[in-house]
Amino acid sequence: MLKGTVLAKRVVKVLLNKLKGNTAEQIKFLEFLKILKELYRRNKAFRDFVLNTEIPIADKEKFFERFVQSLDLEDKELAKELLVFLTKNHGFKYLSLVIRAYQYELENVLGTVKAEIESASELPQEIKDNLVKVLENKLGKKVETTFAVNPELIGGFVVKTTSFVVDASVKDLLKDLAMKI
Repeated sequence: MLKGTVLAKRVVKVLLNKLKGNTAEQIKFLEFLKILKELYRRNKAFRDFVLNTEIPIADKEKFFERFVQSLDLEDKELAKELLVFLTKNHGFKYLSLVIRAYQYELENVLGTVKAEIESASELPQEIKDNLVKVLENKLGKKVETTFAVNPELIGGFVVKTTSFVVDASVKDLLKDLAMKI
C-alpha cells in the first residue's frame, strides 16, 4: 500500500501527463476528483463497496466502467483506471491530498492561482480589486478569487491558496496575543 503523499504525487503525475495539452479535460478531472472525495466521504454504500476486499476487483471494474460512462469526461478509460488504482491502493482516503497536489500542479500549468479570501464583513469592490492586484504582483500569476464573509474573523481578512495561507484577521491577532500572555 502506498503512503498518502507518494500516492498523490503518482496520481497527479499520471493525470497531468495523460491529459497534457487538454486544459478543459484537466479541469474536468479536478472536478471529478472532488466528486469522488465527496462520494467516498458521504456515501456509505460506495465507501463499503470500494473497501470490501471480498468483492473481486473484476466486479469493481465493471461497476466503474458503467459509472464513468455517466460522467462528462472525454477520457473515460483514464477515469476508470484511476478508480481501480485508488481501490487497489486504498487511496480514496487520500483524495484530499490528491486534490490539493493536482490543483497546485494544474495552477502551475495554467499559470493561474485560485484564492479564497474571507473577510469579517463585505469588502468594497475597490479593496477587492486591490487585494487581487497585490496577489497577482506577488505571485506573478493570474489570480482567480472567491470572496466570502466570515464574521468570526472580527476584522481583517484571510487569504487561502493551494500553496499558502495569509491570516490578517483580528481573531488571529487575538489568538497570538493570548498565547503570549
